[in-house]
Amino acid sequence: MADIVFAFDAALDRPLPLPAAAPADVIDAFAAAPWEAFEVAVTTARQSRAAALVLFGSTLDVLRASPAQAARLRGLVTALAAEGCLTVWVADDATECANVARALAEPTGLSFVTPSAPQRLDVRGLSVEICSARGPMGATTGAGQLVPSFASAHASLLPAQRRIVVGWDDAWSSIHAEGAAPMHGLHAPLATGSGPASGTFFVWGSRRLQAVPAGVHPLPALQARVASEAAAGHCGAVTLTTLGAAPFHPTSAGPGVGSAAPSALIFPVNSDARPAWREVPTHRVTWRTLTLESLAGNDEELATTIWGAIESMTPDPAGPLHVVRVAIDCGGSLTRRIHVSEISAETMGRLRELFDPRSFRVWCQELEADRNEPLLPLVRNASSSASGTTASFASLLAEKVLEAEKHAGAPGGRESAWVALELMEST
Repeated sequence: MADIVFAFDAALDRPLPLPAAAPADVIDAFAAAPWEAFEVAVTTARQSRAAALVLFGSTLDVLRASPAQAARLRGLVTALAAEGCLTVWVADDATECANVARALAEPTGLSFVTPSAPQRLDVRGLSVEICSARGPMGATTGAGQLVPSFASAHASLLPAQRRIVVGWDDAWSSIHAEGAAPMHGLHAPLATGSGPASGTFFVWGSRRLQAVPAGVHPLPALQARVASEAAAGHCGAVTLTTLGAAPFHPTSAGPGVGSAAPSALIFPVNSDARPAWREVPTHRVTWRTLTLESLAGNDEELATTIWGAIESMTPDPAGPLHVVRVAIDCGGSLTRRIHVSEISAETMGRLRELFDPRSFRVWCQELEADRNEPLLPLVRNASSSASGTTASFASLLAEKVLEAEKHAGAPGGRESAWVALELMEST
């Protein structure tokens, strides 16, 4: 069971960047992934008997979406409404609300939230207010008690017993076919060291990994667009009616609860109510890196080794499509790294001959020598890894990179070092 389901960045009008040289079955899987991920979120809301499905981020750009896409979304909204589930669309302003309502022909069960107009819901007897953290109000009051809007203050004689704050950062400006990591206009949901206001439940959507304060529940997009995103894709589900303890009667109404009488019921919540928050996988395409050691062998032997590792993955035939990047650990041998690059095309050809998307949901997209392969073997035995003057240079360069990693506390510069050494050895 869940009271409210959250779906971030469905991006129904934005297809996934297609991988190069992909067969028709892979292209079809990529094309269908955004809608299939969204439909998993809708199914989650329906099966959990949720009171609302909250859509935020980029759901459907009605200025670029096709009539068929708008009609398909409208059908899902009305189907949820028929089962008692409201669709709440979090928008930036009233103009966006009007455009969306017009494009979807004002379906039954569609409601809107803007920074100046929250939405009051009754969730199994609990009064819940959904607010947007976008805009000046959310940005300036997110760490304290949220200021109630006029609509909120007059929706009921009593303040909301729960307040849900929804926010997100913007990623679409830099997600493109080349696979660059997403950048964002906002760097964090709340100021450093702060937390959500008492009695609030904060959901923060983002396509990148970031540290968030306790009590803020990060949520990835329903379907990742590139391999560098925070997660492959999930929707969030919260069970508000099990949070906190029994209601109590405060002696006075604090800030953020309006002008309620002293007898107003306030349901206390834990500072971090994570046990009532769960994420449900929605993605239909996922990326992963498969690292293997291969110190010798031609393209046929390498293809056999890789295929054996792929078969051991045992993906669900009905599950998401796995797009695999194979990284070959060459044991510090420059000669082997160069050879892997030379036979990669033939090896990929052999692997793709074995691909059958109807029975095996793995597509091998890329094969290369491991960019993050350790450089220590070059220091220990440079003469066996390179020849001539390259050997001493390789040892010196490896020492410099290892020293830098020691101070940085994380791998860095390995890829550049390997590229430089490979160029020297191959010329």
